[in-house]
Amino acid sequence: MKIMRKIIGILAVLLLCTAFVGAGSAFTYTNDAVVTPAGSLTPGQTVTATMKITIAKDSVTASDYILLSTPLTSAKWTTVIYKGGIPVNANGIHAAKIYGFDLDYAADVTLQITLEGVVPSAQKGKQISVMSISATSKETNGYTSYSSKKQMVYNPNNLASDISASKKAADTLEARATTYSGYGIDTTTVISTIAQARTKITAAETVGSSSVVTAYANIEAADSLLTKAERDLDLSGLKAVNTNIGKIKSITSTLYSKNWDSEAQYLETKTMNMENIYTSLAATYNSGGVPDAAKTDALVADSFKTLDKANEYLEDSKVPVILKILPFILGGVAVVAAVVGIVFLIRRRRANSWDELG
Repeated sequence: MKIMRKIIGILAVLLLCTAFVGAGSAFTYTNDAVVTPAGSLTPGQTVTATMKITIAKDSVTASDYILLSTPLTSAKWTTVIYKGGIPVNANGIHAAKIYGFDLDYAADVTLQITLEGVVPSAQKGKQISVMSISATSKETNGYTSYSSKKQMVYNPNNLASDISASKKAADTLEARATTYSGYGIDTTTVISTIAQARTKITAAETVGSSSVVTAYANIEAADSLLTKAERDLDLSGLKAVNTNIGKIKSITSTLYSKNWDSEAQYLETKTMNMENIYTSLAATYNSGGVPDAAKTDALVADSFKTLDKANEYLEDSKVPVILKILPFILGGVAVVAAVVGIVFLIRRRRANSWDELG
């Protein structure tokens, strides 16, 4: 009985191994689809996309299929199948569905997929993936679906407001840079990048609706430059904050050594709060994002204000105690002298009055 159970166990293991030996992906790919144009799109614009995928041998059956889809209208598909680097079908398959019996080879095959279509008006104001690929194979060790990177379809009716928005973004960023410059932070690169963005905005405004595609290409370029400028400004601000925090910590240690505990504790608390905010904003920047502008600006301002306060404490701590109370001593002496003088005058007057009576 035990022998029988062992045999059954071994057979079960072998069965599982057999099941996984044939497991593979429906398709794999090395690079993303190449879409032209790669940036923003507008309704009525012609778009092309190419993609190369690999089908591993035995990963699909005759009943499986590769499905190609797109939101573009008037879509034209061309799929050329390569085996060992040689095209199997030189003219290609001009269909959105490629059946498994065309792919069921005893070796890996590569599919070169090409798409051409027109951006439909219904997609304006939305983000679209112009090419999607899926497979019916249920294998899990790879990709069974793919979509190209999303692209924005701009609405030509919003061109004027989109140009205005880019202008406002440039103005806001320039105002922030001016404030940072007032703190002594170098914003030369930021200002230069903003100027480049303004040139693109002007170009978009000049071409206007006569060439919406060109106008939006310039707007997108301007927005990319503004994003770069904002990240550069954030970086310079965060660096200044980090430097200021280091200086404040040093002053805090000095104040503790001089028994200025209340002032040192105040600076220590402020430093801890600033470090927490700094860590959060720096994490956003390091992950490739744009830190919150209001929080970054407030932190930069607070770091300089706190540093000024710390320096005031430090200067005050250098003044000897006797010099601090000297004004009060001198004031006291002056008061005493004044009182003595008044008493002397009163006594003298009384003495004179007695002499006159005598």
